[in-house]
Amino acid sequence: MDAAMLQWLDEFSNQGILTTDSDLRIRSCNRWLLRQTGRSGAELIDQPLLTAFPEIASRGFERYYRSALAGEISMLAQPLHRYLIEIQVRVDATTATVPMPQSCRVAPLSEDGRIVGTITVLDDVTDRVRSEAEMRRQISAAEHAREAAEDALQLKDEFLATLSHEIRTPLNAVIGWTRILLSRTVDAAVLENALRVIDRNARAQSRLVDDMLDMARIVSGKLRLELGPVDLVAVTAAAVDVVAPAAAAKGVRINAALAGRPRAIVADADRIQQIAWNLLSNAVKFTPPGGVIDVSIPDDGGPVRLIVRDTGQGIAPDFLPFVFERFRQANASTSRTEGGLGLGLALVRQLVELHGGRISAESDGSGHGSIFTVTFPDVREPVPLESARPPA
Repeated sequence: MDAAMLQWLDEFSNQGILTTDSDLRIRSCNRWLLRQTGRSGAELIDQPLLTAFPEIASRGFERYYRSALAGEISMLAQPLHRYLIEIQVRVDATTATVPMPQSCRVAPLSEDGRIVGTITVLDDVTDRVRSEAEMRRQISAAEHAREAAEDALQLKDEFLATLSHEIRTPLNAVIGWTRILLSRTVDAAVLENALRVIDRNARAQSRLVDDMLDMARIVSGKLRLELGPVDLVAVTAAAVDVVAPAAAAKGVRINAALAGRPRAIVADADRIQQIAWNLLSNAVKFTPPGGVIDVSIPDDGGPVRLIVRDTGQGIAPDFLPFVFERFRQANASTSRTEGGLGLGLALVRQLVELHGGRISAESDGSGHGSIFTVTFPDVREPVPLESARPPA
């Protein structure tokens, strides 16, 4: 290698170049390497390589120099070896530094056909590593987006199947009993039963439509609350009265341990009753005959809370984080025994949060029941319950 080429490599190369003699003493190193290591030529020239850069020995790379003296060329790839000489750099916007990612070649240095030392060529591959990391991040983000889209598509398909089932079931009952009535051949007992079935299924259909409309209004930001003083005890007691017949028909007992005095909150009375009704209906739905539902509004000096605890089928740990998501159901099959669109608890959470409150769900797993706790925001000023509007 002539003098002009050596000078060019010293002044302009974007690679680190270092040579040693056969005793592995440093003979030369170019300006790029001096600049990157913060060292001077006087510090390095004639120094033992393994003393000047002890990390070469400590990381087991001395063998590549011994191999170079025996005539072999070694390639040190960054993904496997990371770096040869420790040079601290920043790879992102943080202040933290890491060893510069490097790819290296350690080769024999020859003069007149005989090996007189070694030559190391070191490439800074920080930009490549950064680009590869960004590419991996983008690939990962695209994969997550694809999985999210597939999950959303599956949820949509499950929802449409469930919606079809939930609409068809009460309609079939209404249509069937209407045809029987139109035959005008039924006695009074059958007539009364038919009317009860039609009424029950028509109400179920109405609740289904109401839930979908309410969720649509919440998502679009069009649901408005009519805030005023509300007695949570009275509203919850009314919700218990509404749900009690369905619970009794199923053989589920409801214990209502409500506070001895009114508990005042500022809220929309109809929506608070909707919250309580949905929580109680959910508990009845998933509690088997002989089970118990405890409803309480603690009067312990803490925040105003509504707690619904049941001895039902519980919530599996892997489903618990999704229990308040729209259209999510632990069992999405249309052959399941529990009805519903998976909107009830999602509506409850949205309504609670619209009031500035929060809701939590707890369960020790399948078969161990569940606890739902609604915490309402503190009322700093006394609320005059004399003007409280009862729920519709």
